[in-house]
Amino acid sequence: MSVDDSPSEMIVEETPSGTSDATNADVSALEHNIQSKGKNAYYFAHSHKANGPKWDGKIEPRLLSRESSSNIDSSGAGLVSSLSKSNITNYAFLDEEEKVKVYVNLAGVGDCCSDDDIKLDFTETSLCLKVVNYISPGSGDGDEPEDKEKREDRSLVFGKLFAEIENATFRKKSDKIIITLKKKEVKKWKKLVA
Repeated sequence: MSVDDSPSEMIVEETPSGTSDATNADVSALEHNIQSKGKNAYYFAHSHKANGPKWDGKIEPRLLSRESSSNIDSSGAGLVSSLSKSNITNYAFLDEEEKVKVYVNLAGVGDCCSDDDIKLDFTETSLCLKVVNYISPGSGDGDEPEDKEKREDRSLVFGKLFAEIENATFRKKSDKIIITLKKKEVKKWKKLVA
């Protein structure tokens, strides 16, 4: 290619075979640079084409795809990754030599929840306690029957424990749940969460 002194004109030289350097008249200089130089092109960052649906001119957001929640978590983390907030704030822990006990205070949990209503999910480094159908004391005014009292879900989530655990179990008492964590290696836990 050669360019004369005038900046507004571009002269394309013919190659010996009779074709021009620009293979297509409708190809922009940017696309031509990317086609001819590939990954070494100056404009390589512009080579990615959007692969989403064509815009319909409406400003409102729309759903691009739907994915089942059972397909999202294949790592086995289960409840630990699906819950990000804890609404149980009253708990204590006791560090023993080979295990750690977590005492979760929930008034009346033994009366209103069965063992099936309490789910404990854990990995080596995280823990999630979920209590479903829990009736908090004082949620009803005493005049309503128990069926109309507000049942709610409670959760206690530790995204990263102080150290790794091998196993976790729970026991339900009348006003608390005791979680027992078996340590992977024997060492002192200064705190529950890393």
